[in-house]
Amino acid sequence: MSAEAEVYDSGGVASAVTKTAPMPRVYFLDNLKVLLACLVVLDHAAQPYLPASGWVIPSGGPESSLDVFVITTFLILISSFFMGLFFMISAYFLPSSLERKGAARFMKDRLVKLGVPILVFMFGVFPAVGYLLYYYGLYNQGQPLITFGNLWFLAVLLIFTTVYVAYWLVKKPSSQNKPFPNTRSILAFVIVLALVSFVVGIWAPINYWVPLGLFEPFHLTQYAMLFAAGIAAYRERWIDAIPKTAARLWTGIAFFTILFLVVVSALNSDALLLGGAEPGSLLGSFWQAFFCVSTCIALLVFFKDRLNSQGPLAKALADNSYTVFIIQLPIIIFLQYLLMRVPIDPFIKFVIVGVTGIPLIFAISHYGVRRFPYAKYILG
Repeated sequence: MSAEAEVYDSGGVASAVTKTAPMPRVYFLDNLKVLLACLVVLDHAAQPYLPASGWVIPSGGPESSLDVFVITTFLILISSFFMGLFFMISAYFLPSSLERKGAARFMKDRLVKLGVPILVFMFGVFPAVGYLLYYYGLYNQGQPLITFGNLWFLAVLLIFTTVYVAYWLVKKPSSQNKPFPNTRSILAFVIVLALVSFVVGIWAPINYWVPLGLFEPFHLTQYAMLFAAGIAAYRERWIDAIPKTAARLWTGIAFFTILFLVVVSALNSDALLLGGAEPGSLLGSFWQAFFCVSTCIALLVFFKDRLNSQGPLAKALADNSYTVFIIQLPIIIFLQYLLMRVPIDPFIKFVIVGVTGIPLIFAISHYGVRRFPYAKYILG
């Protein structure tokens, strides 16, 4: 690799930067982001097929209790960690990019690479989709035409990034190579995350969003704490120093929390999602905190140990993961519309939309969107 080393920065975008020494790509994080982008697609693919769904494409919901259980459990699992892990990975590359470029150039790049997609979709793509839905008699009057949509992530990431840059300008933090946090420290992190989430959930339970869909208050604590954890992980080189004993422990906890959710959901699918000052809400907050933290550790270890290389296909997928995240929502809605009146089980529709949507969106990104003028600068 030349002195123009390709790296990943806090927006998840590949960029060429002048370096005095080569800087290799972090392949396992590349590959992990591909998985997370696929989970985002599957999350939106499943939305119309939930009971009493308020999604833009009506479905009628699953036709069997087993379908309800499978879709609901799947969505609870992925929504409990995948966006938080996105924030953590994005933050991991922020300090090095900031220190190379300086605050002014770094923020200029962030405003372009995060802000331009927000503006294009918020004031162009999403209103156009809303108009088409209205034209075909599908527009939900409760949903605004001007919305962040799935790009709320970019908006919140830009806010977090701005806060960190301000902190960096004042503090100029440095790496200290502290050891990976011990079990007691991680448990303290989990407990704080759970308790703060519970308090927030008293007034803003899961799936309550602020106006324009900027963020979901319940999960905002998770995003902020994992963003901070990502910065600390880079500065202290924690990802390369996760002890095998800690990896086994938290991987085991991740599997246990999945089993716990399956059992509880089989008894009462809403038991952990009630919100308010209720025992079930407190239990749900602790479950999400334990599952989120343990799954993040388990996935980082698994991908670093097993998936830390790339061939041509894996590299192409990684190069497109950020664009896929941005463009996927209108494409998924279109696929759901095509199947809306097809007389098959809604669960089968979810499978069809997910299985066809993922390769289709990656192909549209690779062969279409990323070939537009200036797209490589904005999208990587």
